[in-house]
Amino acid sequence: MKCDIKYTEKTDDALAFCLDKLTLDIKNRILEFIESNPYKAINEIRLHKNSNIILIADFKNIKTDIYINENDINEIFEKLCNNSLYAHISTIKQGYISIGKGIRAGVCGKANFENGEICGIYDISSINIRIPKHIYNASEYLFKVLKENHFNISVLLYSSPGVGKTTILKDLIYKLINETDKRFSVIDTREEMTPFINCQKNGDFFVGYPKGLGIELATKSMTPEIIICDEISSKNEAYDVLLSANAGVKLIATTHANSINELLLKSSFKDIFDNRVFDYAIGVKRNEGESKYQFTLDKL
Repeated sequence: MKCDIKYTEKTDDALAFCLDKLTLDIKNRILEFIESNPYKAINEIRLHKNSNIILIADFKNIKTDIYINENDINEIFEKLCNNSLYAHISTIKQGYISIGKGIRAGVCGKANFENGEICGIYDISSINIRIPKHIYNASEYLFKVLKENHFNISVLLYSSPGVGKTTILKDLIYKLINETDKRFSVIDTREEMTPFINCQKNGDFFVGYPKGLGIELATKSMTPEIIICDEISSKNEAYDVLLSANAGVKLIATTHANSINELLLKSSFKDIFDNRVFDYAIGVKRNEGESKYQFTLDKL
């Protein structure tokens, strides 16, 4: 049975869903702007208090003539939360809101601290809605490397933010389901990767789990051959990855770094590299305004 992708390649459905999360006035003004300035794809909607809306369209920054004030951004923020700030407070403290269908909105403002931890955010100053898109065969290079090594290696993808690491993982999940019988677990902490898949067949999906807990539970209870997780950023997450590696599970993960040298110098990854958790690092780049990926492969 072949699994389908829920979203079309043109992202029309995803864009419409995101626009419905805005106020009616802002939605209509964005639609008017798009209609008069046709783009192949809208990648992000960036809202800043007392400033003009910026669209990332065809991977370029496009400043619109749509001005939003403090009241606009507060109303949009409440609507994104479905008028229930409490229901989303745990992710808001991590800088985002899950708005459904695997789509998230990044939020930025002033933080309240209690006992050294963020307990709330107020005075929202900017919101970034990322429009998901399935790019078929985005993971072709990664899948080729895995297949050539009989899926018996661990790989760390790295790039600067916004290049498309998560997009590659989404397509990899699709390929693992449709083109292999490998058992795998996906730790989808931010609910970005799995809503695209209509069936799960040989995959187990830990949606919304903290990364460390998801890796631990997957390793202990689901006997995966491969674990996939997005964005290892903290020393605690790196430690959890190290534990899964000691259990013999192969790992596909991502992190931020602009070069292999910068990656190898990340202090949070010292134990991971010392213990040779990952066999290969794959760097991902994309020229501004282009959708084609460029890859570099390094053995670790």
